[in-house]
Amino acid sequence: MIKMLALLTGAILSLILVRLARRKGTEAERRLYAVGLIAAALIYFAFGLVGGASARWLALEGLGVFIYGAMAWAGLRWRSSLLAIGWAAHVAWDVLLHLNGAGAVYTPHWYPWLCASFDLVVAGAVLALIRREASEVRTTT
Repeated sequence: MIKMLALLTGAILSLILVRLARRKGTEAERRLYAVGLIAAALIYFAFGLVGGASARWLALEGLGVFIYGAMAWAGLRWRSSLLAIGWAAHVAWDVLLHLNGAGAVYTPHWYPWLCASFDLVVAGAVLALIRREASEVRTTT
């Protein structure tokens, strides 16, 4: 029951983000998704800090912040598809490290489920943004 509630909550929260982002225009929408990806990685780092994770584990979480930050930056600078890949890849971070992995010690048991559904919906929203932009380019040429 908790898993289903967490999955549903993550999806609802992501739809709220997507609705807010789409009001801003495509460039601002992309920036919001990029900042959100960095925030998603930072949340696990914060859980580790609060939960007393080892320095080694915090370094791994820091590496995650770097990786997802790089994906966010690359998605803004070069290809939006990298931003979508970053969001989709973050699901693996949720599941492999924080659901049953060593990060589960300090992560609330429901959070990886919430984050996974959130991540997948936002990844889909980034793909939809890419399609909208491609459609706009085709109609203006």
